Formats: sequence, structure tokens, C-alpha cells
Amino acid sequence: MKKIFFLLLSLLVSSQVMACRCTDPGPRNAYARADAVVLAKIGVVAQVQEDVTHMEAEVLQSWKLKTTADSNILSVYSMVSVCPYVGQEGETHLLYLKRSDDPMEGFWTDRCMGNSIELHAQAAKHVRWLNRHGRKM
Repeated sequence: MKKIFFLLLSLLVSSQVMACRCTDPGPRNAYARADAVVLAKIGVVAQVQEDVTHMEAEVLQSWKLKTTADSNILSVYSMVSVCPYVGQEGETHLLYLKRSDDPMEGFWTDRCMGNSIELHAQAAKHVRWLNRHGRKM
């Protein structure tokens, strides 16, 4: 009985972990699926609901859609339960975003959208593609 319990537990845990496994969609696919793309410096990071994390980000560069009005500060949300993507304060990240008209206005992102920290080789590849093919805002 004990063996069955641990087998079922390991299957449950591994299926939750595997749900978040993603591969780099490549810049073309990530751009096509996103409403907006930004290179942004992460400011305040806070959990605003049990399953939602909020990042305040200063937009350094944007493509596809203007994401901010007068200020360069952008609200980005990520669901904790669905492959979250959350940067650390002070880091610069390339973020692929989906627009939301839900109660929490702003943009949403997750780990599988193609996001990466600026220092990662994947981000450099994506930024080169975006500068060549993306619509700068």
C-alpha cells in the first residue's frame, strides 16, 4: 500500500512539474503570439492575490504595441499556478505580453511565452530578431 501511495504521489508531482516545461518558441513564434514585447527593468515585485504576482517594470524598449502612456512604468502579472514568469527587482528582462481587460488591467505573461533575462543568450537572439523584423514603438 505504501508503494502505491508513493508511486501516485510521484506521478502527481511530476505531472505538475511537466505542465510547466517549455521550449523556446523562437522569436518569430513568440512575437506572433504576443500582443506586445518589451525589454524592461523589473522594479517592485509583489504577490497581489493568492495565485497572482505583479511586477512593476520600467520599459526600456518596446515592439508591436505601445505599452505605457506618459510614464514608462508597466504593470505585468503572472499566474503562480500556470507556469509563472517572475523577474527579480533590478534585473532586465525581455517579456512577451498578452493584454488583459480583466479586473487587473495590464499585461500578463508566463514562462512559456519566450521570456528571458537580458543576460541570457536566448534574449540576445530574440532582441536581434525583434530589431530586424519587429515593429518598434
